[in-house]
Amino acid sequence: MSDFSIPGVTSKYNTGEAIQKLLEVERIPLARMEQDREAYRNQKSAWLRLNRQMSTVRDSAGELFGFRNPFNNKIATSSNERVLTATAERTAIEEEVSIAVRQIATSDRFSSRSLPRDFKAGAGVYRFQVGEEEVKFTFRGGSLKELAEAINSRAGKLLKATVVTDTQNTQVMVIESRKTGARNQLSFHDQASAFAEQAGILERSLEASRTVALSPSSVEAWQKPLDSAAAGVSEGLLTLNPGSELKIPIRPPHELNENMVLSMQVRVRRIPEEAYRAPEAPPGPELPSAGGIELQGIEVENAPSRALLPDWEPPEPPQRVDDLQVLFAQGRGATVALPEVRDSEEFYTLEIPAGRLPQALDALALRNRNTHRIIDVQNIRIYDVTARGDYRAVNPLSSAQDAVVVLDGIEVTRETNEIDDLLPGVRLSLHGASDGPVNLAVAKDLEAIKDALYNFVGNYNKLLMEVDILTRQDQGVVESALFLSDAEREQAQKDLGLLQGNVTLMQLKSRLQRIMMDPYTTEGGRELALLSQIGISTSGGQFQSSGSIDRTLLRGYLQIDENKLEEAVARNPDWVRQLFGFDRDRDLVVDSGIAHQVESYLKSYVDTGGIVSGRVNTIDTSITRKNREIEAYNRHLVDYERELRRKFGVMEGALDTLEKSSQAIENLNRQTER
Repeated sequence: MSDFSIPGVTSKYNTGEAIQKLLEVERIPLARMEQDREAYRNQKSAWLRLNRQMSTVRDSAGELFGFRNPFNNKIATSSNERVLTATAERTAIEEEVSIAVRQIATSDRFSSRSLPRDFKAGAGVYRFQVGEEEVKFTFRGGSLKELAEAINSRAGKLLKATVVTDTQNTQVMVIESRKTGARNQLSFHDQASAFAEQAGILERSLEASRTVALSPSSVEAWQKPLDSAAAGVSEGLLTLNPGSELKIPIRPPHELNENMVLSMQVRVRRIPEEAYRAPEAPPGPELPSAGGIELQGIEVENAPSRALLPDWEPPEPPQRVDDLQVLFAQGRGATVALPEVRDSEEFYTLEIPAGRLPQALDALALRNRNTHRIIDVQNIRIYDVTARGDYRAVNPLSSAQDAVVVLDGIEVTRETNEIDDLLPGVRLSLHGASDGPVNLAVAKDLEAIKDALYNFVGNYNKLLMEVDILTRQDQGVVESALFLSDAEREQAQKDLGLLQGNVTLMQLKSRLQRIMMDPYTTEGGRELALLSQIGISTSGGQFQSSGSIDRTLLRGYLQIDENKLEEAVARNPDWVRQLFGFDRDRDLVVDSGIAHQVESYLKSYVDTGGIVSGRVNTIDTSITRKNREIEAYNRHLVDYERELRRKFGVMEGALDTLEKSSQAIENLNRQTER
C-alpha cells in the first residue's frame, strides 16, 4: 500500500515541488506589481505629509499678517501683581497709567460664636437678602451641618455656608454672600434672623448709625474768628469760600469701633481765574496853586509847587494757593488730617474708615486755604459697615464694600474686583489694597510676536527638510535633522529619495527660498526691507563651521539671530509687521510681505483641487489601476496552478500506466524463461 498514489493528489514523482517552482517564476511579475503599488502608496503618504506641512507653514504665515496677527496683541504689566493684575485685548491702547487701589471689593462674611457640637437650628422659614435679591426656604430644624447643606442647596447662587470644627467640642458656622459690593449687603429675616442672633452671628445695636446735624447753630469758629459771609450752613449744605474755616462739634463724642466709617458727600468747585492786571502808579498828592502878582495889568504867576515822590514799585501778584487738605478730625485733644478732597463739579461720597480717625470723635474741622475753590459738604454720618437694620455683625470676617481705585488722580468705585470698563480693552483684577500707586503698562506683546516668528521659521525649515528628504539621496539631510523623533527619523530613512528628481518639489523649494530673500516695502524703507535685517537669514553670512563648509546652511534653512530679532521687534514692531504683511495701496487689504507671499504661493498647492490634490488623485488612479492588474494576475495564477496540476496529473497517470505495462512485460518474460 505504500506505493499507492492518486494522480494529481499524491505523487511519488515530487511533482508538487515542481509546480511550486514554476509558480514562483510565474509570480515574479506579481511581486513587481505589488512593489509598484507599495511605491505608489508611499508616494501618496509622502504627498499627504507634505500637504500637512505646507498647510502648517501656510497657517503660520497667515497668522503673521491676518486679523489675528500677533503684532496687534497687547499685554498689560503691573508693577505690583500682589495688588493688581490685568489682561489686555487687541483693542487696548498702548499707554502707561498710575493706579492706586484704596480698597478691594468684598462681600459680607459673618461668623458665629463657638457653638456646642449638639447645637440645633430652629425650624421655620429662613429668608436671606443680598442686595435686591432674596431667597427663602423652609427648614425643618436640625444640626448646623444640616442647615449649611440646606443653605448651599437652596441659596447656593447667593450664599455659601460652611461649618468648621474649631475645637474638639465646638463648631463655628460661617455664612457669606457670593456677591461683592456695598449694595450687596447680606441681611437675615424671619427664622434666619432669630437663628443669627441665637448663634451669635448678629446682635441688636442702637448706635449702629449717627447723622451729624448741619445747621447754622451747629458750627463754630476753629483757629480764627468765624466769618459767616465766607463760611456757613444753609438747608443742610455747608459751604466754605476761599480763605474760610470752621469746626463742627460732635456732642457727645462718638466712640468708634473698627467697623465704623465716617461718610460725607463732598463737592469741590473751581472758581474761574481772571488774568492778573498790575495796578497803575498812584498820581500823587494834589497841591494848591502857588498864586502870583499883577503889576500895571500884567499878571505874573509863581512857579508851581512840586511834591517829591518815591520811585513806584508795583506790588507782587497775589499768591495762588492749592491745598486739598481740607478735612480734619479731632478727638481727645488731638487733630488728625483726613484724606485730601478732589476737584468735582458733582457731589461724590468720601468714606473714611475708623482706622484713620481718633478713637473718640468729638469734632470735625474744615479749612479752605485755596484761592480759587469753593468747598461744599453735606450728609455727614458715622455708621457701622456691619450694621443690618437694628442688628450688627458680632464677628464680621469681611463686610460688603465696593472696590475703590484712583486712576491718574481720579477716584472710581466698582462693586467687583474684575473691572473691564475703566481702560479700553483692559480687564483689571484687584487683589489687595496698595500703599501707593501701581504702574500699569499696556504695550505690544513682544514675546507673542517672537513666538509667532519662531513658529513660522521652524515650520518653514521643516518643510524644506521634507522636500530635501524626498528629492535627494543624501544621508546627511536626515543626520542633520536633530529635532526629529525616533519615529520621524525612521520614516525619513524610508522616504529618502522617494520623489527624487520631482520638478514640482524642486520648484517649490526654489520659489520659497526666493520669497525669503526678496526685498519688501515697509515704512522703514531701506532700514527694513530684508528678512536678514531682523536677524533671520540662511546663514547669517557664514557658511564655514570649524574650518569646513557647513552643508546644513547651504540647504537654504533659515537661522535666527535671537539678539538681533529681539532688538528689531522691540525697536519698531510695526515695521517688522509690515515686512511680513503690508497694505501698500491702503485699501485695507494686505497685498505685500513675506508671509503674504508664502501664504498666497502655498494656497495653489494645498487648496482643494490644488497641485497636491491633483498629484494624490493621479497616484490614487495608479493605485486603483495597479490593484486591478494584481487582481487579474492573481486570477491568472490560480488558473495557471490549476492547469499545471491537471497536466502533471495526466502525466503521472500516463507514467503509472507505462510502469504497470512494463511490470506486466517483465512478469511475462520471467514466465517464458522458466
